[in-house]
Amino acid sequence: MRAWGRGSPGSLLYRRALGEAVATSLVVRDGAPSTGPAPTYAQVQVLVDGPGVTCR
Repeated sequence: MRAWGRGSPGSLLYRRALGEAVATSLVVRDGAPSTGPAPTYAQVQVLVDGPGVTCR
């Protein structure tokens, strides 16, 4: 059984995130700047520490 907020390796959300991470890594490796939206560290912390978070 999967808990809310956790993705399985076969889930679309997990696979898309992994694909974007690999694509960004290749762009940065080749010396180009990363483009596109990316949340700031503070924005990620708000999501992680938000109300209803129970996965810690």
